[in-house]
This record gives sequence, structure tokens and C-alpha cells, in this order.
Amino acid sequence: MIRTIFLATACACMLAAAPATAAEETAQSFETGLIPSPHIFLPEGEVKGTVMLISDAAGWGDYEKGEADRLVAEGAVVIGVDFPSYIQALSRYDVSLNDGCVYMVSDIESLSQQVQRATGNNAYHLPIVAGIGEGGALALAIAAQTPDATIGQTLAVNPAAGIPLAKELCTSASKQVVGERTVYGLSDGVLPDPIITVFTPDANKDGRAHAEALKKAHDEIEIRESTDDAQTAFADTLDDLVTASGAFGNPLGLPLAVLEATPALDTMAVIYSGDGGWRDIDKEVGGTLQKEGIPVVGVDSLHYFWKERKPEETAADLSKIIDFYRKQWKVKHVLLVGYSFGADVVPATYQLLKPAEKSAVAQLSLLSLSHQVDYVISVLGWLGQKTEGAGGDPVGDLKNIDPKLVQCIYGKDDDDDVACPALKDSGAEVIELPGDHHFDENYDLLTKTIIDGLKRRLQN
Repeated sequence: MIRTIFLATACACMLAAAPATAAEETAQSFETGLIPSPHIFLPEGEVKGTVMLISDAAGWGDYEKGEADRLVAEGAVVIGVDFPSYIQALSRYDVSLNDGCVYMVSDIESLSQQVQRATGNNAYHLPIVAGIGEGGALALAIAAQTPDATIGQTLAVNPAAGIPLAKELCTSASKQVVGERTVYGLSDGVLPDPIITVFTPDANKDGRAHAEALKKAHDEIEIRESTDDAQTAFADTLDDLVTASGAFGNPLGLPLAVLEATPALDTMAVIYSGDGGWRDIDKEVGGTLQKEGIPVVGVDSLHYFWKERKPEETAADLSKIIDFYRKQWKVKHVLLVGYSFGADVVPATYQLLKPAEKSAVAQLSLLSLSHQVDYVISVLGWLGQKTEGAGGDPVGDLKNIDPKLVQCIYGKDDDDDVACPALKDSGAEVIELPGDHHFDENYDLLTKTIIDGLKRRLQN
């Protein structure tokens, strides 16, 4: 890949023991949304992590450039954000275009994917959102509206309390206006990503009190004390987070979400997520199956298919998943589920399974199936454009599968590309539910439909 770059004109001062070579800012163009003119740096070679580096109140300067140089030398993608410019852009935004509120996370996620795709790297790293002072305060505010499986880590060093933005953020978290600042809590439930706050002797007392209040509601937040200056504490902590980025905590070394349960139906489930990764519909369906006594292995499609896979490779990995977890959970049957992008890859993948694993599959539940198969995540899909469908049509793949195994579920108001209606005369079970591509978020009804079909098939 040829990269067009601006030559850096000065060498920034490094905090590390040995100075890093000045990184060159890419001139490639990206859709940045409300993020004004981000400073984007791409490392050479393998990407070790991705950092959204938010400046302090003074804006993007020599310190931030030096930190970007150091991170890029260590293999990190850096998306640098000038805090004053970003707050101004958010302040000017017409919130009537977005339900009366500001939503930053979609721009962060989209830009992270575009930039990482431009590197040609084989793995996708959820971005680490990090900053000192005002940058740290904004990082915590972003966490207040972050969905699951979107941000990898939040790091705030000596954060201020709240952000100087009058317009409301899109979040269910609590908020309190204090002077010209708005202080946000975090949404109820499990944190969407790990949060670390670090305080040095120079920390703002109001910022410290805010972090302590957040921890009182969410004990998993980590508050660290450091005797170093803020910049040293920031660099040291960020290094550790980049090093840990992308590690998968399972014996197969795959991007899996494993939901343990005592098997009630002698069955385990494997769920291939949509292209957004393991969150929302995939996570909700998996969690409900778990509660009903069906242990679940969720395949995070965003991470697994970030690099292009061959159908045979996908099937080989699925065989490994089935073999390993059937033995671990001592179950006979497998429920194979896919949603959207994940549904599209299931038919051909099932066909290529090893005989032992293939015979264990009792039901294929295809949710919001389309007519196009891709074995690689496309940024076009995230930008609302059609993907290539280079893998063919899953309806064609289903012609060689026993229709009695197949359950295809779609929303009545889904778009014209939904493929389930094309299976109505095939002998497969085709079910129309109320709602759109996401079934109007009625995941209880969706999961009940899946389980009802499974129970019928297990009895036959």
C-alpha cells in the first residue's frame, strides 16, 4: 500500500528513555463525522493497538505530537484529537438531527475502523480512548454513552469533573450541570469497557471526587495513585494497555465470547455476530439462551472477519469450537445461529464442517439473512453502503442443506435484501416477526422463537 504523507517539520521531545523517530501524519482522507481534522498516524508493520489521544485544554501541541511519535514507534495507530476544536464542533452541532443529543461514539468507531482498514492489518483493535485533564474528562464522558464491544479501554489521567458542553449527550446516565460544565455518570449495569483513572499529586480535587463517585456506582472502575507527573503516568499506563490490546482469553486463540451454563437440553449454541461485533442483538440472544440452560460460544465477526477468511478456514475453526466446547460442556447437540453478516456465512460454513461436527448440528437459525456472503468486514457497510457479496448467495448454499434443519427468521419491516422469503417453498422454517432488521429489539420473542424450534427438532 502506498501512503501519501506530510513530512513532519520538527522533532518532538520524547518522554521515553530513548527518543522515537518523528511519526508522519497521513494525508489519506477519512469520514470523520464531528471530529474536526484529527491527527492520524499509521505505524509501519503490524498494528499492536489503536489509541484515540485527546489533548488537554491547550489543544494539540508538542507534547501530544511527541506522545503520538512514541506510540507509533511501538506499533500503535494514533488518532489525535484537539480538545478545544472538538468541543467547539460539538457545541455547533444541530442536535435536532439526532434526537436532541450528541453521540460521539459512532464517529469514533467508524473512524477507528476506516483507519485500521487503511493499514492493511490482519486484526482489528478496539480503540483505547485516553487523555489527560480535559482530555481525560472527555474520555469519561464518552464512556457514559458507549455501547458494548465498541471501545477497548478508557484511560483518564487527572481528569477534570465533567465537560464544558451545554448540549446533552445521548445517554441514559445521570447528569448534573455545575456552572458551565456537565458532569455525567455512567449507564447502569456492567461497564461497556474497562475504565482506569490515574491521579498524581497535581490532580484536580473535583475530578478526583467525580471518579470516586463513579467507582461507588461501578466498583470495577480502577482508580490508581501515582507519584509521577501526569505525562509520565499517562505514558506508562498507556503502554501497558496497548501491549494488552487484542489478546483473546480462550484456549483456541479466537475472538470468542463464552457464556457458561449448566446444559438443560444437551445442547450448546454457537452464534456468529453481525458485522458490529458481539453486542446488542447477538449478546442479548446469547444471554437469554444462557439463562435457559444453553451454554453459548459467540464468535465476534468484527474481529474474526477483520481479515479475509477462506470458507474452508472458517469451517475448520468452527469445527474446533464445536469439538472443544462439546467436550467441555459434555453435550450432544449444537444450535448454530447467525445474525445478519453472521447469518450469511453460516450455510456455506456448515456445509464444510467435518462429519462429526456437522452431524451434531440440530438447527441452523439464520436471523436477518441476506442474499450476499462476505468473508471479510467491509467499512462500506459501516458507512451505509452495500458490500460486495463476493462469497455468493447464501440461499444457493442452503439448497444442499436438509431444509428440516433450517430456521430463517426476519423482521416484517426489514429491507428488500432480506432473503428469508425466498426460502418459503424450500421446506425450511420461515418465520416473520414484527420489526425491522433488529426485530425492534424484542429479543425475548426472537430467542423464544429459536428455542421453540430447537425443542421441536430435538424431539423428532
